[in-house]
Amino acid sequence: MENRLIITKYSEQYYPPTPNNFTLFLRRSIFFQLIRFFILNYKIMKIVIKGHS
Repeated sequence: MENRLIITKYSEQYYPPTPNNFTLFLRRSIFFQLIRFFILNYKIMKIVIKGHS
């Protein structure tokens, strides 16, 4: 017989894990969000510039 993990609805395994304190800090940090914003915009601009040449 196979050992199967049975997950029932609304059990503890059904919900995603809660973020730790460091993850919450990064999500709330304005400085980190600005850095991520500029990195994302840079990547988008590279794609746009490549498409126009």
